[in-house]
Amino acid sequence: MTVLIIRLPPTCITDLAVDFAGHWRISRAIDCAFAAEDPQALAVFRTGAFAATSTRRGRDARGEELAEYARLVMATDLSFYRYLRTFPGIDPQD
Repeated sequence: MTVLIIRLPPTCITDLAVDFAGHWRISRAIDCAFAAEDPQALAVFRTGAFAATSTRRGRDARGEELAEYARLVMATDLSFYRYLRTFPGIDPQD
């Protein structure tokens, strides 16, 4: 019987890679909203992808920004359609 040993990267490295990929996706969506001159996005988003991924404070700030954007969009449009179109797969209640 042959034993196969597979070396996997440490969990913290893979978790960081997943976080960077997720926040990069969110940052790209924010950039698209800025390019479309979305007034609510321009008023709310300030945290960069690196800060959102690398610090607890940045992560918490990004979460607050997403929640505030969802509230502003709902107040303006009376629906979450624009939020869901801008950030597909990100639930505003999480």
